[in-house]
Amino acid sequence: MDLSFSDDQRLLEDSVARFVRNEYEFDKRRALAASDEGFSRDHWATFADLGLLGLPFSEEDGGLGGGPIETMIVMEQFGRGLVLEPYLATVLLAGQAIAHAGTSKQRKALLADIIEGKALYALAHVEGGAR
Repeated sequence: MDLSFSDDQRLLEDSVARFVRNEYEFDKRRALAASDEGFSRDHWATFADLGLLGLPFSEEDGGLGGGPIETMIVMEQFGRGLVLEPYLATVLLAGQAIAHAGTSKQRKALLADIIEGKALYALAHVEGGAR
């Protein structure tokens, strides 16, 4: 069994690693964390431009059709740089809930905004007073 990354997966790893290396030096990250939003909207737009926000979504939903390996590659590199942008909350938790449980109308409307970097979502799975 060959567990090596494909050429496309290595390119993904290299591009995300390069971004993190260039944009998440300690002092830059500290400044972002101390900002009003706590992350960079410019970085979020760059994630959209690089296709990272659409990576785990199906092509039918406007994404790139990446799987768990591609998601793992992105998250590993984001972890190395302690990336502050809400990729986990928006793309993986809320976005995947929409992708798997939303109607086609909801998926079309909501996932497009995530993929294009226009929206930030959070999964409200536990709410006070809920049964």
